[in-house]
Amino acid sequence: MIRPQQEKKIINTRVGYLPPLKPPPVKNRKDIVPERIYNFEIPSDPVPFSEIKKYIDAEVVVVGAGIAGLSAALSAAEAGTKTILLEKTATVQARGHDNAFIGSRLQAKLGIKIDKDEIILNLMKYGANKPDQRLIRMWAEGSGKTADWLMDMTDTAGIEVIIKQYPPPPAFNNTTEYYPQYHVTHHYRNERLVAKCLLDNAIKKGVVTYFKTRAKQLLRKGKDRVTGVIAQNEAGEYLQFNAAKAVILCTGDYGNNAEMMAKYCPQSAYLAPMILTSTGDGHIMAMWIGGVMEPGPHTPMIHGPAGPLLSAAYLQVNLLGKRFQNEDVPIQSNVNAVERQPNRIAWQVFDSKYPAELPYHGLGLGKIIIATGKIRQEVSQVAIAANSIEELAVKMKLPIVTFKATVKRYNELARSGKDLDFGKRSDRMSPIDKPPYYAGKSGYSLLTVLGGLNINDRLQPLDKNWEVIPGIYLAGNTMGNRFSIDYPTMCPGLSHGMAIHYGRIAGLNAVYQ
Repeated sequence: MIRPQQEKKIINTRVGYLPPLKPPPVKNRKDIVPERIYNFEIPSDPVPFSEIKKYIDAEVVVVGAGIAGLSAALSAAEAGTKTILLEKTATVQARGHDNAFIGSRLQAKLGIKIDKDEIILNLMKYGANKPDQRLIRMWAEGSGKTADWLMDMTDTAGIEVIIKQYPPPPAFNNTTEYYPQYHVTHHYRNERLVAKCLLDNAIKKGVVTYFKTRAKQLLRKGKDRVTGVIAQNEAGEYLQFNAAKAVILCTGDYGNNAEMMAKYCPQSAYLAPMILTSTGDGHIMAMWIGGVMEPGPHTPMIHGPAGPLLSAAYLQVNLLGKRFQNEDVPIQSNVNAVERQPNRIAWQVFDSKYPAELPYHGLGLGKIIIATGKIRQEVSQVAIAANSIEELAVKMKLPIVTFKATVKRYNELARSGKDLDFGKRSDRMSPIDKPPYYAGKSGYSLLTVLGGLNINDRLQPLDKNWEVIPGIYLAGNTMGNRFSIDYPTMCPGLSHGMAIHYGRIAGLNAVYQ
């Protein structure tokens, strides 16, 4: 029989066991470097009362006139609330075309049925289970009504909306796709027209707008509720906007704030952001009154074409002339691989058969279904063309021997019907053997950063003790807990769709708090 003391001794001598060690006191550790304090983390001095030029009263004050802020202001006004909308630029903010919703009347008309639970679980899996599933479900369960709310206005304004890439090409089947994609994308020709439509309806409902007026500080005493915001107009005058019910922050992301990128999204800090106005104003003001950013690193949205045929699944080679990935991926996933290549550059290579092959390249963000006249023109204008692989290599300035060997290997795999190197579907591999041959460079840019503040399921920010900061709501890219690791392109337009939906919900929550 083993006595307790003997048992302990036996256990402690098992292979791999290390007895617990007591770490030395921190005060004795001279090699510990204090965490850097960035300038944006230091609250600015309060604006003196003597400098306030004017006081303006409202019930709800919305900061930011992007699609989230416009939706928030409109929904608050529709509920009969006196609402003010602030925007630091001269006009509304909108870009892109796509908005992801589930359960709209347009989807019902087309017979599109989507399993919401499947999308929710896949989005959670894609984000390594880090997003707040309650927020994801809020979008999945309620965005159909928001889509109908939006289409009521855009239909009246004569703004056409379609479900993008529907019906899908014959080669697309979610059960066999490496990267699934769902028919959630409500595509408008121009998102700015949608923003303008929202603004027009907001003004009709009585929303008062202040453009070229930048929010500077939120008003909060101690642990009390947020009571308003101080802003500065184009003339440099300070205006105080008092909010009897709530302030809603919809100020976009922080992609053009170098310090915030360095702290929260260092993996993409070297990229030049497309949106120069995205300086994290809302994030910063919320942190100054006790808000806390969600854990980083945050999720960058980085899109870019693999070449003239966007993210069609053609051969890609790096500057060494070598293949480096399974090319059958969406536009952002492609960038993730290209970023790890020499000089972050890749070439897309194809031949004159491409118009007939494109419909079999499936569906995905950045995939092309049909070789339209515009696509053919793009290829003729942008791509390098040659009548031999060797001539193409010379024009691409790649190692000729290596590139020729890469193309030869790719052709052998395509003819064999099995990609032994990267596992790409055989029906999306075809030999590069019909001249002229084409090649074009990849390119990409940072669109936005999907990182924000910790919030609850009513879209209210939380402080370091996980307690609600009253009198304030968040929507759009100021809110956190929606994405992690990478932007999930399985639902193209998800960021926009969430911005509109959460904006609308934030406006209603602010009224019916």
